Amino acid sequence: MSGTSLDGVDAAIIRTDGEKIYSFGATEVIEYPRQHTAELTEITKKALAWKFKGPRPNMLARAEELIDQSHIKVIETMPGSDSQIDIIGYHGQTMVHRPPTETEAGQTLQIGNGQILSDRFNVPCVFDFRSNDIAAGGQGAPLAPIYHKALVEYSKLKGNFVVLNLGGVGNFTWVGEGPLMASDTGPANGPLDSWLNQHGQNYDPDGKYSASGEVDFELIDTWLSGGFFTKPMPKSADRYDFHVLGQIAGKSLQDGAATLAAFCALSVKATLSQLAQVPDQVIVCGGGRKNKTIMNILRAELSCPVKTSENVGWRGDFIEAEAFAYLAVRTLRGLPISFPETTGAPKPMTGGQIAIPTKA
Repeated sequence: MSGTSLDGVDAAIIRTDGEKIYSFGATEVIEYPRQHTAELTEITKKALAWKFKGPRPNMLARAEELIDQSHIKVIETMPGSDSQIDIIGYHGQTMVHRPPTETEAGQTLQIGNGQILSDRFNVPCVFDFRSNDIAAGGQGAPLAPIYHKALVEYSKLKGNFVVLNLGGVGNFTWVGEGPLMASDTGPANGPLDSWLNQHGQNYDPDGKYSASGEVDFELIDTWLSGGFFTKPMPKSADRYDFHVLGQIAGKSLQDGAATLAAFCALSVKATLSQLAQVPDQVIVCGGGRKNKTIMNILRAELSCPVKTSENVGWRGDFIEAEAFAYLAVRTLRGLPISFPETTGAPKPMTGGQIAIPTKA
């Protein structure tokens, strides 16, 4: 998994039949060199400016090369990759994501050549997981909910749970009474990371900058009153849909960070308030769980216990990587990976292209 933070690649081995999880194997992480992150960020900006109008920009070929080679490297580095892998789930990189609107069909640009990975490791590789859902009128995200459900069942957790992923964008899954439900919640680490980048920092370690600043609640109320937040669930967003940095340009590093951390947490509160009932627990995964400021606000604002993925025995840094391994097996078996209540698709949808090794 390479997320919108563009900081590196996470990989994980799991044993599954696409329905149950049986065991967990090795994990591995590689960080992108600083120049690769800078290059991918610049290409992403150009792709956003392209807006799916005209020919696909040539520079995307360079981005795909970087993404493919980074994923090959992380698999080569992972213990057991030479003997334990039967299939690869390759999320690739989301460069631009445009959810459908009332007047326009959705579009998503996913880069990553599954055939290259399939040939390199001589196993099937499933990739491009989102396009089928988008083509059918769905949001194309989030896709991890069916895996979140499998995790809850594997851990034998009883009750109603919200699994909350805080990456560049936040998303939640409802697992419990009634159907599986999901939606993006709004911004998570994306705007906060961009703000820190503008001030020469990669991210807000442990939430130390946001903890020492003053929150502009009036500005957050304005942000929460329109745009993404007025749409019905399920809904999805691109990391760069929340154009708020210009409105805090005059603030100190700490005050801007505090406002953006609170924006993340209060976006979650606003979204979860639309649920018919309060969950028994919220389990937080993704990088945002490491930001103590965000976690403290969630615990203060939500009317149920808020735990981290580690509190329930999950591998918090690798849940998305595990999810796409799981989805790869579901794709191979023809099982759906998205649902009307998770992406707004018209029916349960299969997804992903399957690349088969071309070697004899």
